[in-house]
Amino acid sequence: MRLFDKIYSYIWGKAFLDCSNAYVIESDFVLLIDPGKLKSYSNLLGLMRNDKIRNVDFILNTHLHLDHCESNVMFKEHGATVSFYPIKKQPDVLPEELEDLFDFEILLTSGHSEDSISIYFQNCDAAVVGDIVSERGVGRFDLPESNPKKFIKSIEKIQGLDVNYLLPGHGRILEGREGIYLLLEKAKVVLEKFIELR
Repeated sequence: MRLFDKIYSYIWGKAFLDCSNAYVIESDFVLLIDPGKLKSYSNLLGLMRNDKIRNVDFILNTHLHLDHCESNVMFKEHGATVSFYPIKKQPDVLPEELEDLFDFEILLTSGHSEDSISIYFQNCDAAVVGDIVSERGVGRFDLPESNPKKFIKSIEKIQGLDVNYLLPGHGRILEGREGIYLLLEKAKVVLEKFIELR
């Protein structure tokens, strides 16, 4: 579904709750953000074809949890080049190499995982935030590689962007600066309480 000019969103319902949302950006090239799990691959491909999106040139992962990146291999087999923030593995292309091609800014927003990034589209007042936050609240911070203190700093980075649209890894797209700010504030409170109790 077209969200903005040249930006498409693919938000999964109940059948694919364990799959991440996917986003596509078109310019001279096509970029797919978080293609999701293998089980959602065929559905995603069909929805993209309905939107006249044929070939994916680049894949960018907000982080390397399987619900966000398992389908990388399928798109790579069809010629896509893979990019993610390099913590443990070496990507085909670094995320910052894509910034000029697609007119966005990459922010390191670790906390949910060490390699988590967010993608800020200043022209649309929108940010893809992976698993930082969703309509249900803060993303998981109890995983072995999670860091609640870094998570709070990452949330503050997103608040500093003053976005009007938050494009999460799961759940509906969030709209409205004030509501997004308050949701992020509540997420910080949850994390602060967790840190206090540890």
